[in-house]
Amino acid sequence: MVGMKPAFLALLLCGVALGNFTDPNVLDACPGYKASHVTTRGAQLTADLTLADKACNVFGPDIEQLKLEVTYETTTRIHVKITDASSQRYEVPESVLPRPNADPSTSPHNAEIQFNYTSSPFAFSIFRTQTKEILFSTASHPIIFEPQYLRLKTNLPANPNVYGLGEHTDPFRLPTHNYTRTMWSRDAYLVPGETNLYGNHPVYFEHRPTGTHAVFLANSNGMDIKIDDTNSTSLEYNVIGGVLDFYFLSGSETDPTEVARQYAEIVGTPAEVPYWSFGLHQCRFGYPDYIAVSQVITNYSAAGIPLETMWTDIDYMDRRRIFTVDPQYFPLDRMREIADYLHSHDQ
Repeated sequence: MVGMKPAFLALLLCGVALGNFTDPNVLDACPGYKASHVTTRGAQLTADLTLADKACNVFGPDIEQLKLEVTYETTTRIHVKITDASSQRYEVPESVLPRPNADPSTSPHNAEIQFNYTSSPFAFSIFRTQTKEILFSTASHPIIFEPQYLRLKTNLPANPNVYGLGEHTDPFRLPTHNYTRTMWSRDAYLVPGETNLYGNHPVYFEHRPTGTHAVFLANSNGMDIKIDDTNSTSLEYNVIGGVLDFYFLSGSETDPTEVARQYAEIVGTPAEVPYWSFGLHQCRFGYPDYIAVSQVITNYSAAGIPLETMWTDIDYMDRRRIFTVDPQYFPLDRMREIADYLHSHDQ
């Protein structure tokens, strides 16, 4: 590892640390924080969070001062954000994920879910206004906030119905015993079972007989989300950077699909697909050269089979580097000829 940049080395070491087993009792013994200067103005609550006791420094130095912001954005959505009070950390930029505006008419009095907290040690919960049912609670699980490690843990009911945390090939209803869902985008060859895939979506839907709600963490850093029922059932976030930026969605007590619409209010609805994408597409991995690609196009035409779009996989790349073409087997001038031919035939 000679010549490795210090920042990358630190990240690597943090990844190794997260990859090893850490006794949950060690993490639960950390001091957590205590809240002070709590201020409520209409639909927003702010507070200072100060390290409650001697730092545990489990994977690095604990940040001593944090800032808490809680906003009732709509009657069905609460935004809870915990950041470093003294320095700016990476957050998912607005250019990538435009944030929804808060409804100015919203207040805790007309919200379907409520934020509740204890000051020392600081813990918070989200519960349904009408039934008082707790949907999310960090009680007895101190928050850990370090330069390259964030940890937040919530209690779950026994045998919970938890879905999401995609993209992956794990069961649709997520396991609950000693289960870890890794958020780290990767192209998994042959799409093996029980692996993380291309997309990271740190949102889970929990379906109960009393309703369906969702929790979304707007954080694009690598993370492990652990669900375990060894003692009592819990869900734990272990993140290697950024901030704790949560959206809690009330969903509905009667309609399980409502929570998906509320989630779309945050991340947006799917983009309208282009007209040409509805046609017949040809794609595969393993084309040896541009000649094979052109022959496929010709054979479709000869056989009278419609072909709207011709794709190539990573075969065309120069050593699988994006924005390149292999100069020997997929030379740029030949690939341009193929593209020009397709366009001239409205393909």
